[in-house]
Amino acid sequence: MSSAPPAALLDGVYVANVTPFLDDDRFSIDIEAYLAHVEWLASQGVTGIVPFGTNGEGPSIAAREKRPVFEELVARTGDLQIIATVAEGNLPETLDQLSFLQDLPVRAVLVLPPYYWKPVEIEGLRVYYERVLAATRHPVIAYHIPKYAVPVPAELMLSLAVWGVKDSGGEAGYAETLHAAGNGVLVGTEDDLPARLLTADGSISALANIVPDHVVALYSHVRAGRAEQAAAMSAHLQRVRAMTKEYASAGILKRVAQQRHGHPMGTVRPPLVPISPSFDAVAAVELALSGPGGRVAEDNLPR
Repeated sequence: MSSAPPAALLDGVYVANVTPFLDDDRFSIDIEAYLAHVEWLASQGVTGIVPFGTNGEGPSIAAREKRPVFEELVARTGDLQIIATVAEGNLPETLDQLSFLQDLPVRAVLVLPPYYWKPVEIEGLRVYYERVLAATRHPVIAYHIPKYAVPVPAELMLSLAVWGVKDSGGEAGYAETLHAAGNGVLVGTEDDLPARLLTADGSISALANIVPDHVVALYSHVRAGRAEQAAAMSAHLQRVRAMTKEYASAGILKRVAQQRHGHPMGTVRPPLVPISPSFDAVAAVELALSGPGGRVAEDNLPR
């Protein structure tokens, strides 16, 4: 791991961006819609994107489908940082995907451990991540999301030359231990973001698909020490988050994002099911923009 502080490489708000699918026989990725959504996110002041994670339905997408999207992203997104998720479920395909990404200018790779084998011994995870580290020139972020996958123990993280972790578990003391030891931390949940950002370098946010300006403003409030404004924005984001849990969150995020920026966001891929036609996207956008300041003023965005 570099001697530079983790925030020198990664900090700010990264979007766990959704993946638009066409309603064809294979639910193909709509690459033009994907890029249009990403370009809108970039215009809202986010630091970067994290393609093909959980909210991007990454485990439902074959590696060969992801590759042309990555190629288009690096060609068309300018200064927007890309953290490439690698969640292939086994070591050989993980190494193949890292090999593909090797020559692309992504900022880092976010690597999920194989998620079928639970529980798994820490030594097995060590061997897996050591092979990952040997296979890539990019900084490696371990993906800790114990609700859905194999947990990545803090003791293992402390022994590996990784940049750090995306912490989607939120267990007491986990991020604090890693942060205190000099590892990087990206918060992977909107739960109590003002407190969690105090021991993290940035966040990877699903809600930033629909309220990127608000998540960026919250981050700025925390970094500037504006505790009251951060708390108010956090409370608003919790209300927005509750709305996204009415159906499969990826489906709602796509519908609301489409309502906000006007680009078609398609459907979800099975086994997820589309949200109900009765879902009121107009009301959802009104809720999303009803927080402190509505559409956030430009002076709250980072320069």
